[in-house]
Amino acid sequence: MNWICWQWPALLAVCLLPLLVGCSLLGGDDNPVDGTPPAAVTVTLTPTPTPEPTITPSPTPIAPRVEMDDQSLDDSGELVAAEVALPGPGWLVVLRDDDGAPGEPIGQTPLAGGLHENVRVTVDPALATETLYARLHVDAGDEGVFEYPGADEPYPGEPGATFAVALEMPRPLVEAAEQTVGEDNLAVLSRVEVLEPSWVIIHADEDGKAGAVLGAVRLDEGLHENVAVSIDRRYATPTLHAVLHEDTGEAGVLEYPPGDPPILVNGEPVVAAFAAHYPPYVLVYDQPLVDGAITVDRVISEGPGWVAIYSDQDGQPGLIIGFAALADGLNEHVRVELIESAVTPQLYARLHADTTPGDEFNVAQDAIVRFQERMPLPTVFRTDMGAIVMVDDQPLADDSVVVDLVVVPVDAWVAVHAAAEDGGPAEMLGRTFVPAGVNRDVVVALDPAPEDAAVVLVLYADQGEAGSFDALGVDPLLTSNDHRLIRLPFVIEASD
Repeated sequence: MNWICWQWPALLAVCLLPLLVGCSLLGGDDNPVDGTPPAAVTVTLTPTPTPEPTITPSPTPIAPRVEMDDQSLDDSGELVAAEVALPGPGWLVVLRDDDGAPGEPIGQTPLAGGLHENVRVTVDPALATETLYARLHVDAGDEGVFEYPGADEPYPGEPGATFAVALEMPRPLVEAAEQTVGEDNLAVLSRVEVLEPSWVIIHADEDGKAGAVLGAVRLDEGLHENVAVSIDRRYATPTLHAVLHEDTGEAGVLEYPPGDPPILVNGEPVVAAFAAHYPPYVLVYDQPLVDGAITVDRVISEGPGWVAIYSDQDGQPGLIIGFAALADGLNEHVRVELIESAVTPQLYARLHADTTPGDEFNVAQDAIVRFQERMPLPTVFRTDMGAIVMVDDQPLADDSVVVDLVVVPVDAWVAVHAAAEDGGPAEMLGRTFVPAGVNRDVVVALDPAPEDAAVVLVLYADQGEAGSFDALGVDPLLTSNDHRLIRLPFVIEASD
């Protein structure tokens, strides 16, 4: 017990020592031992921030666009777009040029929405032009089926590009230079290239385009130079058209029209138009004198000129008994008034120059036109011949046929009959009245109108009531100059 009491102060000191040390550490120099209480400690708490909602940015829509560089095009038809951007499924479409504006599509390829590089698109190289257009279309109809015109319309504003192509593929061609077609009637084409056996046809000019066929020659595949084509110079024009045609029917048989159509490149015929000059020639048919005049069918004058009609004197041109002015170029259906008392059964037509345009015809100054320093032979025709008719096999047009030429000495009827078994005329199918003289492109309506059938053209004189067809022999059959009845068979072809 005494030990415990003695030891108690020591134990107390041991127990208080940590507390004293802790207080000293808490106070440090800021807590002097002079009894001043320590400063209060302030603790600031930071509040937890309220979380802000996360904003998801909206993607910017892709603007449709296409970039096409100028490039070459061969017979593979493959073109490349440098870059194409589409906001959704669509089409890259290539269109041909049509007079400086986008024309018909010639190729397209489908694309998913997004950005695409080096996009290949195949076009029809035969339809390609040297300028092409790339356009972007939506794919709004059946997926993967190009429906234009239709649901797959161009994007608004028609975003696209215009680009040039160098056409690097064999193509048919024809070239011809200005030339004189001489008395041999040969027109010469400087260069012709065809990719398969084909026809090259020389056409007369008709309002700036290829008209009547004047001559043709068939060529084998390959390149040909200085190709001579014999033409019918009687119907030639100051401008001629050389056109390449297919040989799609019977090989080696020209079936144009309606067969053997023109060869098309870029949707257009392969054609070369060229100027042609000719020896002086006057086309005039045998015909009666009607109202004191005759009609010259056609004549080409190099510059202003005159057509003069001569009487007959012992089988040679005698006196000039009529003349008419000519314009530069082709003159058709020229009416020439004659001195009736001087008309002979046989007459002559010649081409004269007009040395002083605007003045009257002067036989001393307006000389006969020469060719290669030679005076050409005159055109001979007669006024005492019977009727003349020209008609070709043809299909119906509005249940009618067209007779190319009818020359009659009196008012007459042009009638078309069905053909009997012996080839003679049977039932009359239609008729048309024509006046005396030269009549062209006479239309005869038929009822009934047969197709793929033989018919017979017959001429009747209008000797009964004027302008009214009288049967039972009142309007008799007309004859030709050898007194034979005019019965001209031809075929009404089946329509295509």
